[in-house]
Amino acid sequence: MRRVNVGSGAVWESKVGYCRLVKVGRQIYVSGTTAINVGGELVGVGDAYLQAIQCLRNIETALARVGSGLWDVVRTRMFVTDIARDFDAIGRAHGELLSAIKPVTSMVQVGALVDPRMLVEIEADALLGAGGAVLGERPRIVPASFDPGSDLAAMLRAVDLPLPSDDDPVSMLKAYLGGELVGCVGYGVYGAAAVLHSLVVAREAKGEGVGRALVQSVVERLRESGVREVFLATTDTARYFGYLGFRPVKRNAIAEPVLASTELAQYGAGEATYMCYAID
Repeated sequence: MRRVNVGSGAVWESKVGYCRLVKVGRQIYVSGTTAINVGGELVGVGDAYLQAIQCLRNIETALARVGSGLWDVVRTRMFVTDIARDFDAIGRAHGELLSAIKPVTSMVQVGALVDPRMLVEIEADALLGAGGAVLGERPRIVPASFDPGSDLAAMLRAVDLPLPSDDDPVSMLKAYLGGELVGCVGYGVYGAAAVLHSLVVAREAKGEGVGRALVQSVVERLRESGVREVFLATTDTARYFGYLGFRPVKRNAIAEPVLASTELAQYGAGEATYMCYAID
């Protein structure tokens, strides 16, 4: 998996040898963060509430650098210098910014922070796209290009599927959740019929409705262009496509131009289950 390091420019990062944020796949880890603003000044001297707010805003800024936000936070840890005195103020700040998400959390007292004026330090773990389950996020579907260096190309390579070329009679759509590519699907049009292929859903996004959203997007695009039937061939996912509205059909009921498509022509008689989605 690709690793991304994000720095904040704080003087301690180069001295100690760390960065503000590390993203590996969908996992995001944010270092202990204090109330230092972009100008290098400590916000809220003597005020634990204001410092906690600034800590969380600094975390939010770091998350935004990798397409995430506070909505994806799944765990926070709060280190405070006087928990009896400042628990309510810091807890109120945490609740104001994160109560809709409700991450797991801890608040512990420590002997001191790096600057004696600092009253609180907060670190966070996040999972890119996790906020969608809380906020009811739907997959964002967009048309795909066939750039060999794109995220689509990487997804197809990971499952040993070819990337179409610009000359192929194929269109593809991509699905994103929380800024992360989580699925794709391709389709080709042959007169009044179309062929579906290369439906891929990332393992971590299964169960989030990504496959259904991609297929529905294909159907809507085909409906507008006058296509009335969508075919596919599968060796092991007939049950899943049945849930999506496809029904088994006999091979000899499919028009020859459709059977000659690259996606269907790779199968001989009896080697796959052929299915059809009828567009109303």
